Amino acid sequence: MSYFSSSQFASSAATGNDWREVAKTVLEDLSDAKTDENSFNFGFLYISDMLAEDAESILNLFKSVLNIDNWVGGIGIGICANGKSFIDKPAISAMVGTFEDTDFCLFPPINQDPEKAAECLEKWLEDNDPMLVLTTGDPMSEEDPAQTLRMLEAQCSGFMVGGLTSSRKNHAQFAGGLYNGGLCGAVFSQSVKVASTLSQGCTPIGTAHTITKCDGHEIHTLDDRDALEVFEDDLRSMVIKKIDRDPDTIQVDEAALTDPKELPEDFHSLIKGEVHAALPVSESDQNDFLVRNIIGINNDDNAVVISQHVSNGDRVMFVYRDHDSVYEDLSAQLLELRERVQNETGTFEPKGAIYISCAARAFNEFEDGSKNEMQLINEIIGDVPLTGFYAGGEINKARLYGYTGILTLFL
Repeated sequence: MSYFSSSQFASSAATGNDWREVAKTVLEDLSDAKTDENSFNFGFLYISDMLAEDAESILNLFKSVLNIDNWVGGIGIGICANGKSFIDKPAISAMVGTFEDTDFCLFPPINQDPEKAAECLEKWLEDNDPMLVLTTGDPMSEEDPAQTLRMLEAQCSGFMVGGLTSSRKNHAQFAGGLYNGGLCGAVFSQSVKVASTLSQGCTPIGTAHTITKCDGHEIHTLDDRDALEVFEDDLRSMVIKKIDRDPDTIQVDEAALTDPKELPEDFHSLIKGEVHAALPVSESDQNDFLVRNIIGINNDDNAVVISQHVSNGDRVMFVYRDHDSVYEDLSAQLLELRERVQNETGTFEPKGAIYISCAARAFNEFEDGSKNEMQLINEIIGDVPLTGFYAGGEINKARLYGYTGILTLFL
């Protein structure tokens, strides 16, 4: 079942042969949920990239059939629903809700028409204090998304969550209308109670190191040692911890160089994961970090190249990600969120949820395919209306993350 409802929200998701078939299924569910007592006036809409070329038609149809003008969302290679994800197939996930008209404000891309966006936000902010800023951005924009996030944060404080679209076709975001490029979304007032958690899914390999020499994206030395040497030492420590022996003492057959299946059995867990660089967030008291890809090794200089501009004095560490690390961290964060809400409100009865996860996690399955992250969320959070998508970069606290999952609950 992909349809869920509560006193304030209703959600539905479906897949099918084309956009009309998919939209019809979702719209029938959401239309049936509409009653005189529950007149929905806001919608969250996420579309798989296989329907990207029909995004405007889908948005206009949802507006017309449900009589809702206020929609936010975007496109992803996969979309989320409660207990299910739809990857690499035509699919739509939508959630409709009821808010006081004064409790939200939609804004267009702030870097495409900054005057219009500023005017929209400033007028609303005169009478409201923001709680949640939900935003969707285009990773193909000429502007640096991190810089655009800082621009939005300067205009509108509040807890900012969201994601960059992920698509092999057109990138588009919704904020009342359809936009290409920029960063748009909606801001909600303090009257809209929310709770949120971020799951990293990556495990630190060693301690954080200080960059002592670098050039742009290229790290030459860490703690005054060759960066490549430090990286290799951390990897060796990780391997020893995982297989309880030094990898340099193990003889590997020549066949294993071309066929990983020929590696020793205890090596198999190592080749199932990925290693990345991570930049600790200095102002965070929760051991938070921003994961970035290692995009190259410069053997001439013993340097490590990462997908982030760095400076001398910055801190960096190496992290490891596999199915187990994603599963364990997500489970721990969901349980902590549930306990936190229970303690603060005296009950755990979320009315709706939005989940934005990294596109790299879209194909993760845990425990040999017996469970994925959407099923895990359902087990811990329950049968709550939920929508979301797999993003090309996740936004949390106005920072751009990678490889994370962000769950936001409407309480």
